[in-house]
Amino acid sequence: MKKIIGILALILMPAALLGQSQQSAVGGGASLWAGADMATYNPDWGCATDQPFGCFDQQVRGPGAFFDFNVHPKWGAEGEARWLNWNGAEHEKISNYLLGGRYRIYRFHRFDFWGKALLGGGWITTAGYPEVGSLKGSYFAYVPGGEIEYRLTRRWKLHGGYEYEIWPSFANNGLTPNGFSLGVTYRVLGQ
Repeated sequence: MKKIIGILALILMPAALLGQSQQSAVGGGASLWAGADMATYNPDWGCATDQPFGCFDQQVRGPGAFFDFNVHPKWGAEGEARWLNWNGAEHEKISNYLLGGRYRIYRFHRFDFWGKALLGGGWITTAGYPEVGSLKGSYFAYVPGGEIEYRLTRRWKLHGGYEYEIWPSFANNGLTPNGFSLGVTYRVLGQ
């Protein structure tokens, strides 16, 4: 009887091994990416237009840091901080700290196209502060945007993006700083 049970176990073992799903064997599709970029923004303060390069000589520029936690290969969360302290007219500065969701809209070979919606705070020191008519303060911001990522290797990506920040409580009509960023991303965890 022991021989028959042993033979049946050997025969049926491969079928039992195939019963395990691949997902549980390798883990979920979650991944954590971290990156840094450089950005150039139209500050929308003191500029006649809100076009991204409408006031090129007064663009604020600076570094940023971000993370992407992709819960699923198509959607996840993003957090970012940006410090646009360079090149602004008369020492104008903008910084922000944002968090929200992201969704992969399309994949083409090594390119990924993402849409995102972020919420958080924006801080501004306007040109000429503390002169009369200048401001310094913090404001609520909501930020729709898009990103393009190009996979260089399994761990590295080039990252470019556009964001249109909306600060509804700023002065009379709100403020809409917007611009582009370019940087690199490194996969810390996951696939």
